[in-house]
Amino acid sequence: MTLPGPPRRIALVGPVASGKSTLAAAVAAHTGLPHIGLDDLFWGPDWTPVPAAEFRARVRGALAEEAWIADGNFGGAVAELLMARATLVIWLDLPLRVCLPRLVARSVRRAAGGQVLFAGNRETFRHLLGRESILWSGPAHHHRDRRRWAARLARARAAGRPPLRLTRSAAIVPALAARGLLPPGGQGS
Repeated sequence: MTLPGPPRRIALVGPVASGKSTLAAAVAAHTGLPHIGLDDLFWGPDWTPVPAAEFRARVRGALAEEAWIADGNFGGAVAELLMARATLVIWLDLPLRVCLPRLVARSVRRAAGGQVLFAGNRETFRHLLGRESILWSGPAHHHRDRRRWAARLARARAAGRPPLRLTRSAAIVPALAARGLLPPGGQGS
């Protein structure tokens, strides 16, 4: 008899700067699962979102594969596609007091280093101080997004697909290592 291995389609969700992309990359490196960054599918040049229908089509195409780990914090039809295809949902439900310092440090590091992000975009100090800055929108939407994910994942739980909800940074690596998604004591959020 063959024992089932780690999940093959993993959705990693949570607030801005909760460590989704870093953790997804670590899981991908350990398991060999392809990493799908939903932000990579969403953004076009000059921080312009791709049209909604194109974004959904990109996500649908990426999630059609049989194995992946996808990270992002998108709602609506994209979240429904992600939930429908995932065999495991990992919810990084970390508090704002953890995510906000991470967001500021990450944004300053990216702006100072000129790091190329999605579709060739870069965070700049000018961009970070603007009205559309993630430094404003991330914290402003933190609690709203948390309520949205709690409701969506309660429906998944009721349907027999309980998410793995992680509320403390220190619990992330042990929980994923226990499922074979990271090495014991391995790298994570």
